[in-house]
This record gives sequence, structure tokens and C-alpha cells, in this order.
Amino acid sequence: MRWFVDRLIGVVAIVFACMTAALVTPAVSSADCTNTSNLSRNPTTRECQLPPPPPDWYAAPPAYAPLFAAQDVPPPPPPPPWWAGWQVPMWSVGFHQWGYYVGPAWIPL
Repeated sequence: MRWFVDRLIGVVAIVFACMTAALVTPAVSSADCTNTSNLSRNPTTRECQLPPPPPDWYAAPPAYAPLFAAQDVPPPPPPPPWWAGWQVPMWSVGFHQWGYYVGPAWIPL
């Protein structure tokens, strides 16, 4: 019985050592690039590089667009008319224009 317990303790120690090495290795190997947020690490060459510049066809979304907006972001809203009061103009996807909802009616700008 003592032989079985000794072997079991040895197997558990080896498994624990392998799990510890597997958990510590990614944190240690990626520690080089954590000082600067925009660097990316290449695991093959083990070096940190800046990301490539965006291609020429890419157009950044406007400042007023949310981060999840697509490339066809609506134009900025026009100034509200005097009769709008406290209402803020909204973009209608169905009508593809800025306007207001007054009750069930859509009033374009």
C-alpha cells in the first residue's frame, strides 16, 4: 500500500508542476509588450512591433459616430429649428434623413 501512495504523490506532484508551468509561461512571455498598449507581440520571432498602418482605402468614422458604427454613418445633425424646443433631432433609418417624431408623425428637417 505504501508503494501505491508514493507513486500517487509523485504523479500528483508532476501534474501540479506541469499545470503551474503552463499557467506561468504565457504571462512571462507576453510581459515584454505590456508597457506600451499599442504594441503587438509576435510569438514566432519573440519581438514587439507596432501594428501596421491602416490601408489607403480605410476611412475612419467621424468623431460623432459611435465606435460600433458602420462605414456609412449618417451626416452630422443639422441645428434644431426654433419650434423643436428641447427635442434633439434623430436619424431615421427608414427615411435616411434627420428629423423629429411628433407623436406618430415623422417631421423631416
